[in-house]
Amino acid sequence: MRPVAPADGPGVFVTSIGNAGMYVTDGETGFMIDPFVSRYGIARVALGCGMSPRLNLVAEWFDRVVTHGCAAVLVGHSHYDHAMDAPFFAARAGCPLVGSESTANIGRGAGLAEEMLQVIHNGDSIDLGRFHIRFIQGEHGPALFGRIPYPGTIDRPLKTPAGAGKYRMGGFFGIVVEHPAGTFIQHSSAGWVDGMYEGVHADVFMPCLAGRADTDNYLRHVADPTCATTVIPIHFDNMFDPVGWARGFVPGVDFCEFLDTVAATRPHLKVATLAPGVQSRILPES
Repeated sequence: MRPVAPADGPGVFVTSIGNAGMYVTDGETGFMIDPFVSRYGIARVALGCGMSPRLNLVAEWFDRVVTHGCAAVLVGHSHYDHAMDAPFFAARAGCPLVGSESTANIGRGAGLAEEMLQVIHNGDSIDLGRFHIRFIQGEHGPALFGRIPYPGTIDRPLKTPAGAGKYRMGGFFGIVVEHPAGTFIQHSSAGWVDGMYEGVHADVFMPCLAGRADTDNYLRHVADPTCATTVIPIHFDNMFDPVGWARGFVPGVDFCEFLDTVAATRPHLKVATLAPGVQSRILPES
């Protein structure tokens, strides 16, 4: 395993903000995926206590990672650790919030105007500068006691403070990001629909590690069909600790098992990691 090379030369750059969150830019256009920095302790989350976005952290991380503007904030699914902060990043950028109808209802609850909400469906795509981005519907993995956590949809504007259980999953999308420098896929839950990436080629695949069961089977259904040559795991740091200060891994994630399985079953596949707050070039691959 190796860290991704720091930013140097032309290409596509990613700055992790922990969990599944990231800022993406090619030096001309930038956007965010699943930005989440308002982390709360595990007891507060488990007990369903109300949580509000920590706007000071939203401002701090926006100013820290956004280097070339933010043309959109994309959300793969509407659980709190992917979507709670997203409308506030979009408001700070003055850009659209892009996701499911459930994500749009989180945006409405945050006070975003309708013209700042873009609802997407399976197979939809958007263009941001030289980026072409596609949304492919899948299934969320059974990440909580063998079940999908907080299933269902958010059917009315969701205002904060709200407990984690109010952030219903709302449908899951794999996000395919195509650019002249190459293609990467952000896959923010350890579930899938058979064939969801059939015919989709990627250079880099970003699999969620939280909630996975059988690593080999998981990669066989999500990463292998894309013929990716590099995997950059996401959603494994302890999301109950502050970004950049996480003590180890989120409960239940066996990071070493992931590395061992990749090494044993896919020796051709490179594994790289992203350091929170550090801009790194992921495409073209070095």
